[in-house]
Amino acid sequence: MAHNFPKISAPFGRATPKDRLVDTNIFAKPWVQMFYENDIKMYASEKVDGTSVGIVWNGERISFVGHTDKSQFAPRYLEYLNKTFGTSEFESVIEEIFGDKAVTIYGEGISKDYNVHYGYADGNFIIYDIQNENGTFYNRESVIEIAKKLDLIYPHEEMMTIKEAIEYVKTRPQSWLNSDYKLEGLVLRSPIELYGNNGSRVICKIKVKDFVDGIKDYKE
Repeated sequence: MAHNFPKISAPFGRATPKDRLVDTNIFAKPWVQMFYENDIKMYASEKVDGTSVGIVWNGERISFVGHTDKSQFAPRYLEYLNKTFGTSEFESVIEEIFGDKAVTIYGEGISKDYNVHYGYADGNFIIYDIQNENGTFYNRESVIEIAKKLDLIYPHEEMMTIKEAIEYVKTRPQSWLNSDYKLEGLVLRSPIELYGNNGSRVICKIKVKDFVDGIKDYKE
């Protein structure tokens, strides 16, 4: 099982490499065109601007992995991970849920060491996915249930079509996690776990700066 979370792509391309904004006539994948043209509703959650974290349970103990195998966590955030998830108490709860089955719990790590801490300066973890040892992702309902058992934050969600998500980010809304901050974007997932022809998941990100001109930094 690959422990690093797969990259989430944008649904549209750019007419030229110099263009700042994406072109909604250039579909990145066939499923995007189908969902876009048929106004299929998707689960929309906030794209949190932190650092990618995988809590890896190998059936015996917990370890942590970043966006890539070479990624390193800031010392302060690594201390938060160890104190929060590297304890025997947390491992006992994990073992009760998963037994000896290997899983990776994916989420976004936030603290003052990273771009935006959303009011959690000393660290927090926003769960968004769980993957088993065969590479299959847990369904949304199971992730929410497990998040409650582990006392983890699962992001707020709303149902939107791709078109609705685009119009929403164009309004430059506030963060759903903390309204003192701006929303960086949305992550859209299919209502049920679906995969495209190439085996990739039906999931994409709608970033504010891809649809609103003149934004160098979404926090502006």
